[in-house]
Amino acid sequence: LAIIQKKIDNLIMMADAFYELSQVDSSDKQLNIEQQFIDKIIIENMLLFYADFEKSQLRVDIEEVPVSPIFADKKAANRIVINIIQNALRYAKNYFKIAWTEDERYVHFIAINDVDTLDHTELKRIFDRTFKMDSSRTGGEPGLGLHIVEQLIHKQGGKVAADLHDNEFKIDVAFKKWDSCG
Repeated sequence: LAIIQKKIDNLIMMADAFYELSQVDSSDKQLNIEQQFIDKIIIENMLLFYADFEKSQLRVDIEEVPVSPIFADKKAANRIVINIIQNALRYAKNYFKIAWTEDERYVHFIAINDVDTLDHTELKRIFDRTFKMDSSRTGGEPGLGLHIVEQLIHKQGGKVAADLHDNEFKIDVAFKKWDSCG
């Protein structure tokens, strides 16, 4: 029964991911863009995953500095943050860090974690629709998380980039600043 339940859970998770992707790809789906506070969104979502971080024994470091409000859809911003947190929980070895930077137009949400296996060839495909860094560790998940991040941030006028240096994976999600949109 436990095996059957796990397979059912995986099928539900895959169906949810493909449904979410269809919503992102739909031109009918309008985003409700308004002023958001990304630092608060991240803290709220990190608290939701507190037990998962405890279980994984990852060291978590969140930079505590005030950041400017962003121009975003709250539901989309939450999905971006959740997908990045889940990605770290899935692939980080020892730590997960969250930092911020700002420039004239963007607030950058930067997530950094160490990884076992990732090379620069794979890095180029990280936002592909079904790319999975390590198919043996995903439990049947479809590999859509970072693709959805990319789609949602682009729909909001932002940008995303990933980098790898000495087995340290960094993803930089740039949300448009609220004050740069007026």
